Amino acid sequence: MLHILPLATRRKAPTKPRLVQCEEGQHAESSAMAMKRASPPQKLSRWTSPPRTVLLVQKPDDERTTQAMGLVLSHLAKTAPHLNLLVEPHTARDHPSHADKLTVVEQGDEPLLERCTDLVVTIGGDGTILHVSHLFAGGECPAVLSFSMGTLGFLLPFHIDTLAPALEMTLNGPVSILQRMRLACTPLSADGEVLPCTGIVGQAGIQVMNEVTLHRGQHPHLTVIDAYFDEQHLTEAVADGLLLSTPTGSTAYSLSAGGPISHPETDAFLLTPIAPRSLSFRTVVLPGRGSVRLEISTSSRSPAELSIDGRQICHLRPKESVVISKSPYPIPCVERSEGGTGWVRDINSLLQFNTGFRNKSLMGHSIA
Repeated sequence: MLHILPLATRRKAPTKPRLVQCEEGQHAESSAMAMKRASPPQKLSRWTSPPRTVLLVQKPDDERTTQAMGLVLSHLAKTAPHLNLLVEPHTARDHPSHADKLTVVEQGDEPLLERCTDLVVTIGGDGTILHVSHLFAGGECPAVLSFSMGTLGFLLPFHIDTLAPALEMTLNGPVSILQRMRLACTPLSADGEVLPCTGIVGQAGIQVMNEVTLHRGQHPHLTVIDAYFDEQHLTEAVADGLLLSTPTGSTAYSLSAGGPISHPETDAFLLTPIAPRSLSFRTVVLPGRGSVRLEISTSSRSPAELSIDGRQICHLRPKESVVISKSPYPIPCVERSEGGTGWVRDINSLLQFNTGFRNKSLMGHSIA
């Protein structure tokens, strides 16, 4: 179990370090990387006080990420020995030589993480950041610094080769922050009571980074869902399912279901049908200020599986619903301080956005 908080309660705990947006003209730089100005869409932020506790998240059962995490641990031991390092059990098992410096976060400790974690460092793919969102599914998520291992991902601005300067920039600040919208999702019974689910339902609901999905699952019949926006009936969907995506999630399941690509700073929801019966049913883009309610219709012949970010939460039966709104707790992602958010680069490199093609049969005859 996580023991940092009980020990801290024996004396008055200091104020939790936070990243706050720099005021105009307040750009005190403390690292070579931060000397470069942030592009206008990015928010340059500084620490209210130096971070003290860092959660390290690595992709499990992967030799390359295990080796990379060893580099992170060794680097922090030399350059920032004062930091409290939190890890999950599989990370602690992979690095026994650092056991005396690590605090293991066991299952059930998730509600405590929000109170004691100042920064999250991830190594792996986009899935590690979705895992972080799940760990902080009950409320506020600290800043997330993400490293890739050379693989491509929409949420991985830093390569592991830039470990030292990226950590220096992030720990000392100021840093460029991209606030990625999350959804607040609350499943309700027919009487309007919150349903007991496997997710962490905080006061603001379950926090969702990519999408909320209702799907017929293993049932043979199409599901029938009534969709409401600000309690106005929008449509009745007869389909395999419906998904409501964030702009960040627009390049995940939503895109595979035929939804549009959205810039991560767009303040909107994307309501996309999954294999609808009607061929005229297309994605609807809704303003982020509103509230969406998806209710299983009484004419639906089977329940629907409710999933968030690919994790099944529960089944909803007729007259049961899920209410979704913009979360007050986005995920602050540390970005490179030069060249913008990298979104334009990503849709071109990862999705080959609007890329033409050459006839390979002609290329074999030196005609291109």
